[in-house]
Amino acid sequence: MQTDLFGAEIAKPSVTEGKPRKIKPATKLVFDRKALWSTSGYLPGAKEVDEDEVVKATATSDTRSDNATIERLESALGLAPLVKNGQWMFDELGFLYRRVGKPFTGIRHFGGKGQLVRELNHQLTLRTAREAIEPLFTDPCSWLVINSVSVLNKRLWMMAPEEDHKACLAAFLEVMSQHDFIDNSRSGETIRSLTKRDQMRVKRAAKRKDLEQKKDRRDEQAVEALMDAFEQDDCDFTDDITE
Repeated sequence: MQTDLFGAEIAKPSVTEGKPRKIKPATKLVFDRKALWSTSGYLPGAKEVDEDEVVKATATSDTRSDNATIERLESALGLAPLVKNGQWMFDELGFLYRRVGKPFTGIRHFGGKGQLVRELNHQLTLRTAREAIEPLFTDPCSWLVINSVSVLNKRLWMMAPEEDHKACLAAFLEVMSQHDFIDNSRSGETIRSLTKRDQMRVKRAAKRKDLEQKKDRRDEQAVEALMDAFEQDDCDFTDDITE
């Protein structure tokens, strides 16, 4: 019993053990844009996976490069999918985005809504983007060309009056001109180098996991062998006593 300076009892604090918290693995919602945008009616391509499995979830050989390009374009233009209840929202004009990041600043202004200068800047920016990237692709009507311009169009619709459309166009061209099959000798990061890095990360993670599983199996086998040896020794000892 504990007492204070005046002899009064001090209540002993009760310590209770809390329930252990269950830590859920971090997850991320990933979208296969090529699957989503190339299908009418039922919309596949969206899944929730662990964060360390994001790269593997979008690692199909025929869509990986296109998806990676569109995702980097969205990031460069300051766009992010508008998601509600795990679904990418869309309307009759396509999938919806929300603005993220900083606005495009410069000496030019895009113009206010309803103004003729805004409409002219809008159309001029789209035409310049098409004319710049179509010669860089074998097929000027390919999935990547059409949808990259569509993403740019969505960003232009969201432009504030004081934003610079030329700066937005420059960000668009910087991403699209780095695509791996356009110029493999280009210095700096390209889709090819980034994709290869992601693939190597997936392979290393899979190799580490395989080694850990093999180690666990070896440990289990060693324990089983040791237990069998103990059991065998007990049997031999019992036999000796019996004899």
